[in-house]
Amino acid sequence: MQYGMMLIGTVLIVLFVLQMTRGQQYEEWIEGLNDKEYPIKSIYVVGFSWMNVPMFALKGRMKEELKKQSSLIYGTVYCDYYANVVWAQFLSFINLFLAMAFIYGAWQKSLKSLAIGLFFVLIVGVYSLTNMKNRISKRMGDCEAELPEAVSTMAILVNSGMVLRDAWNMIAKKGSGVFYELMRDATENMKNGYSDADAILLFGKSTNSMEIIKFTGALLQSIEKGGGELPVFLARESSELWNSKRQKMLQQGEKASAKLLVPILLIFAGIIIIIMTAALAGALFQ
Repeated sequence: MQYGMMLIGTVLIVLFVLQMTRGQQYEEWIEGLNDKEYPIKSIYVVGFSWMNVPMFALKGRMKEELKKQSSLIYGTVYCDYYANVVWAQFLSFINLFLAMAFIYGAWQKSLKSLAIGLFFVLIVGVYSLTNMKNRISKRMGDCEAELPEAVSTMAILVNSGMVLRDAWNMIAKKGSGVFYELMRDATENMKNGYSDADAILLFGKSTNSMEIIKFTGALLQSIEKGGGELPVFLARESSELWNSKRQKMLQQGEKASAKLLVPILLIFAGIIIIIMTAALAGALFQ
């Protein structure tokens, strides 16, 4: 068994080195990647090399899902590139850590050690394929948290007589964080020939938040109605969004309290066990 694991591990290492050599042509593809977002990026050339093998090419449902996720983060222009980067990362990590798992199992002469290594490979693989999804989820939460403040400011500015585009631009410039970055992207789109409606709709889709998409849709309907509808709409939305935010904060507080109960109960149970053990030991040795 030990020799079998060592043989498999050695073959995987040889394949890794071979694909690393073949993949040198892809080095320029990974130079511009952010080191924090894409750790150990220098080995991604292995994955790009594996992708030339039809069995390991990015295709089907996985390709569509990764393209969808990358388009939300990087835009439709770069979605193909980043989808391939994520898949190359996945293949590179799997090749490297799978080899290490078998070598570790052989070194320890233990199937249990191999199982631990394979479990680590699974964790690394899941991380690679879900990292963008988790980033999108976090960004969505951050955007929803900033929405009430932005709408309140927008309501004040529009009620004071400012047109929506100017109010939008002012809020986007003064704010910080991903929500306001997306607002600034919408501003740039307006300057580059997008209609206000298209830019605002694209902003809503970029957040991947149904709450914000619903708001932007209602905002555009209010604009179409004209007259004094927009200030009234913004004031009403501001009030509703703040109420919704308060409810969410209360729910999060309740969840946090429930999570805190678990360690408290475990500590309490531990104390009870210690007391009972001490009492039982005292009774036995009397």
